[in-house]
Amino acid sequence: MIGETMKTIVKKIFNNLDYEIIRAPKPTKHKGGSRVQHDIEFIQDEKFGVEFTRLTLDENQYFVPKYASHRPAVQNLLNGTLYEPDTHDFVRGFCKSFKGSMVHAGTFFGDMIPNFSRSVSGNVYAFEPVFENYILAKLCVDNNRLENVILMNSALSDGLGNLNINTSESGGKHAGGASTISDKGAICTAINIDRLNIEDLVLIQLDVEGHELIALIGAKETIQRSRPVIAIEDNDDNCTEFLRSINYENAGHIPGLTIWAPSENNGYKIKIESLIS
Repeated sequence: MIGETMKTIVKKIFNNLDYEIIRAPKPTKHKGGSRVQHDIEFIQDEKFGVEFTRLTLDENQYFVPKYASHRPAVQNLLNGTLYEPDTHDFVRGFCKSFKGSMVHAGTFFGDMIPNFSRSVSGNVYAFEPVFENYILAKLCVDNNRLENVILMNSALSDGLGNLNINTSESGGKHAGGASTISDKGAICTAINIDRLNIEDLVLIQLDVEGHELIALIGAKETIQRSRPVIAIEDNDDNCTEFLRSINYENAGHIPGLTIWAPSENNGYKIKIESLIS
């Protein structure tokens, strides 16, 4: 018991000094009974330091990335406004009328999470594959005590695996929320929506920089079972054929998103029309 307490104290001391403890392998016995001594190596590491500006807007706390200060979502918050307010209004209005959970990807630093969390009666399943973005979104979740937000440091795809995500844009700047799945860049975990077994899904909202179709393919079983509304950024019109093949129809647009509804659900379509007109 005392030994465990001392281990905890020592670990805290080195963590406070920004040191990482690397465990050495156990010494191995030789035939003569002697042991080989292994040393523990201490490495000072600041690789994952993330600079941010902490601000409060409408009683919500946000952790705004300095590394992506040029991005529109960041600039809006620093100027005291939310980015893409029509998306906030649509989610709030739709989820007030239809109870359940939603999927939200990509989350970036979490600028939409507080409003989404308070709009749904169920959970917000939020996805952000870029590690530094995820850290700031996690701070947002924790500091706002958003207990119905299930935040994952993952991309959405058509299965479980690893992908590469490119976080650089022209001029060497950080792409922020515009980071893209690519053949180069940091390795990120990928998961498909069908693996989550969400039973009360009413809304899928995707802004994943051209990866929307693959994410929808990975959600096909869930979509067929739950028939949620799907709000996607689809600038290249990659998703229309797939969505029509599963009996969805284009119900309208808001800036940045196309809204799709299951053909058989007139209640959804009437509500969408009232929200976007």
